[in-house]
Amino acid sequence: MENTFKATICCCCFSSTVEYEGIIQYLHNQERNYYDTLKFEKRIRSYLIGRFVAKQAVASLINEENLTNIIIKSGIFGQPITISNKQNIQVSITHCDDFGVAIAFPEAHPMGIDLEKINLKNRDVLERQITEDEKDLINVLPLSYETGLTLLWTAKEALSKVLKTGLMTPFEVLEISKIELQDNDIMCYYKNFPQYRVIAFTIGGYMSAIAYPSRTHMNLDICSLKEKFTFVNLNE
Repeated sequence: MENTFKATICCCCFSSTVEYEGIIQYLHNQERNYYDTLKFEKRIRSYLIGRFVAKQAVASLINEENLTNIIIKSGIFGQPITISNKQNIQVSITHCDDFGVAIAFPEAHPMGIDLEKINLKNRDVLERQITEDEKDLINVLPLSYETGLTLLWTAKEALSKVLKTGLMTPFEVLEISKIELQDNDIMCYYKNFPQYRVIAFTIGGYMSAIAYPSRTHMNLDICSLKEKFTFVNLNE
């Protein structure tokens, strides 16, 4: 028996203080109370963009028109918890610089998403998180070494969100055993978690990865997703 599960993705970029301030109106009272305790600009921006893309993704999945009816709280491990009038919907959030991405999905079909900037300055840090076998995998890819390192990082981060462990799990446990290049994307497979795999792709100078059950046939048009990568201006 085959099941069909629907997931929705929201990708946004904000570039000004005015745009970030425009998100505040979509916060639930509980979220606003937490927001008012934030002191540092970087945390304020990450919180706002994370909540906005998460709410948009969830709203699209459950056909909710009012974003304030959706609450995104944090679980004991920092994982996002969705509260709405419709149950069993989860969301995974990632943000880097002024970009935010979220994927909403049924609890019955766990998923995780990550986004990282491909940056030469991160090379040494990322290289310390890979095994020798993983280094061999990315050395034969028709990608820059930094892109390969970022690919491995995002693939592991995406799975850690599915497992709700975050960076508390040693990255060698999340080791990638195989990488396959397809037309518009990259498939990664885990050594210790064969029940999951990753679809990864680049958007501009960023790498994004989605972890999902390995038996799932994902109907995702990467080219279309890149074209629809949304630059939101809340003043329009």
